[in-house]
Amino acid sequence: MKENIRTIGIDDSAFNRDKSTETFVFGVIVRGYSLVEGVLRTEVKIDGTEATDKIISMITNSKFHEQLRAIFIRSSTIAAFNIVDMNLLNKRTSIPVISVLSEIPEEEGVKKALSRFSDWEYRLRILNENPSIEYIKFRNNEGRDCEALVQQIGLRDKSEIKNLLRVTCYSSCIPESLRLADKIGQSFKEFTLTS
Repeated sequence: MKENIRTIGIDDSAFNRDKSTETFVFGVIVRGYSLVEGVLRTEVKIDGTEATDKIISMITNSKFHEQLRAIFIRSSTIAAFNIVDMNLLNKRTSIPVISVLSEIPEEEGVKKALSRFSDWEYRLRILNENPSIEYIKFRNNEGRDCEALVQQIGLRDKSEIKNLLRVTCYSSCIPESLRLADKIGQSFKEFTLTS
């Protein structure tokens, strides 16, 4: 795998559940682990159902689409329980999709949280159809030993996942594009977005 591949890291912005009905989703394009080449933005409803379509549109309508070699997301839930269909995202963009989780979701807690939605079965089905979680050990670009929980579609095997993480993680164990998307999103903590 080339060292300077372009990836996009996608994360939502911080939001106030009492005031906001929508939130921003940012996509940061980074070459390798060091060169930021662009920032994309869309909006999604908090607890909505359109996150996958909005992310697909954000990517496919950008000038970067054909150059991207991986899509990183922090979780398959965005904007609270707006579920990302990783299979559909991969199919419509033709780009591998990798979710880098901080912990394994507690299944009963997720089911309980989803049960308040009238379409909870649909949301749960998407979550269950997303790829299974794999435990990966790798070394980042500085040589630091890292561990990650990942879901992925579009990569051949663990070796390819490890290599991708190695070339996109600099000093942390999070791909730089995803780390930066999170930082941008966190800067919107006090921002209120309503439709």
